[in-house]
Amino acid sequence: MAGSDFSIEEYMDNSVLLTGMIIPELYIELANDFKIRCKSQVINRNVHKTNDDKPRTKCEMTILDMDIQEQVRLSSLLHRVINKNSYVCNRVDLDALWEFFFKTGFVYPKKYTFMHANKEKFKETYQRLYMQNPNIARHFIYQDKGIIQAHISIIRFYENTWLIHHHAASREDHSNAGLVVLRQLERYINDFHRLYSTHMNFVGCYFRPDNRFPSRVFGGCAREINTSKACSIDSFVYFCFPRTCTQPDLSEAMALTKTQPEDLLELESFYEYESGGLMLHALDLEPDMIDNDNLSKEYHRLGFKRERILFSLKKNDILKAVIIVTVSDIGLNMSNLTNCIHVIILDAKDLPINTIYICLSMLSKYYEQDEIPVLLYPVSYAQSQFVPYEKIYNLWILNMQYTDLYAKYMDNLFPLYSL
Repeated sequence: MAGSDFSIEEYMDNSVLLTGMIIPELYIELANDFKIRCKSQVINRNVHKTNDDKPRTKCEMTILDMDIQEQVRLSSLLHRVINKNSYVCNRVDLDALWEFFFKTGFVYPKKYTFMHANKEKFKETYQRLYMQNPNIARHFIYQDKGIIQAHISIIRFYENTWLIHHHAASREDHSNAGLVVLRQLERYINDFHRLYSTHMNFVGCYFRPDNRFPSRVFGGCAREINTSKACSIDSFVYFCFPRTCTQPDLSEAMALTKTQPEDLLELESFYEYESGGLMLHALDLEPDMIDNDNLSKEYHRLGFKRERILFSLKKNDILKAVIIVTVSDIGLNMSNLTNCIHVIILDAKDLPINTIYICLSMLSKYYEQDEIPVLLYPVSYAQSQFVPYEKIYNLWILNMQYTDLYAKYMDNLFPLYSL
C-alpha cells in the first residue's frame, strides 16, 4: 500500500467491486482499532487463479479524498515502515526541539534576540503547532533513541499553497537525517497533494541563494525543469523597517488605496512580462481571490492569527506598486516571512524609495513588533534606488501537476535516497 493507492482481493464468486465504482466511505483497517476512512474508486480489476484453484479478483484502488488528519495517521504508519526513525506530526518535547534548533545553528544570534524578546508568544505558538497538530501545519522529524537529528515542516499559508520551512539537521551524526526528512516531505506531498482536503496546488519556500543546500535542491530543480509554469524562482530583497519610524505624508499626486480586481489584472500583465512564473497564483494575487478569507477564518477557528490586506499605490491614478500586508502569529515562521510586508513595484518611473518608506510607515500600524520584515520585488528596483538591504530571498514555487519532474530530479540528485 502507498499513501494514495492500495489493492483489494476478493473471491470471484463473492466479488462486488467493478472498475470505475466509487465508494464514498471506505475504511482501511490496518490493525486493531486503527482504521483509516477515505473516499475511494476502483481503477482496475483483474481476475486470476491462486493455489487453491479458486478464481479471485484483484482490484487496484485509488484514494479520491481523505480527511487531513487521517492523512497524518496513514503517512505516520507508512513512513515508520520505511524508516523506524521517521516521524510525521508526532508529539514533540518542545524543550528538546528548541535545544535541537540552537545546537544545529538554525537559531542564530539575531534570530535568538528576536525570539527572546517575544519568548512567551513563541512558546504559545509552538505549543499549539506541535501538540495540537492543527490542519494548517505538518512537521517531519528524524529521531533516534529520543534524540532529534533532523526536522522540516510545512504550513498552509495561502489558499492552495503550502510553504516549506524550518529545515535543520544535526551535524554530529552521519545518518544524512536532513536529507531523509526532505525526502519524507516529498513522499507526503506526492501521496496527498491531489486530494481536495489537502488544498495543495503549489508548494513553495523562501531560501537565501548563498545557502548552498537549498540552492542546490530548489534552485537546481528550477533550472532542471526549466519551465516557469511548472517551477519558478523570484528574488526579493529583504530589509527590516522600524515601526516607530515617522515619515511625511504622501504627496497629493500619490494615493494608497485598497486594491481592486483591475489592479491585480494589471499586476498580472506586469509579472508575466517580468517573470512569467507562479508567484501570483501561489500567493493568491489573482482577481477572484481578492476577497477570499476562507483560510483566515480557518486560522481563527484553530486559534491562530492570519490576516492579509492588499493595497495599491497610485500616482495620478497610474498603478505604481501593489503592497501585501500579511499578519500572523509571531514565530509561525522563525524568519517572520509570514508576518511581513511584500512590496511589488510595477512602475519604477518617478517612484523614489522614500515614497515606499512613507507607505511602510503608514502600514506599520498593523504590526506589533518593533521591526517589520519587508520583501521588495523586483531586485532591480532596490538596486537602482540604492536600498540598503540585509539579504536576498528567493521564492521557489512548484506546481503540483509536475511533482513527477521534481521526484525525478531528486532521485538523480540523491540516488541512494530514492523514494
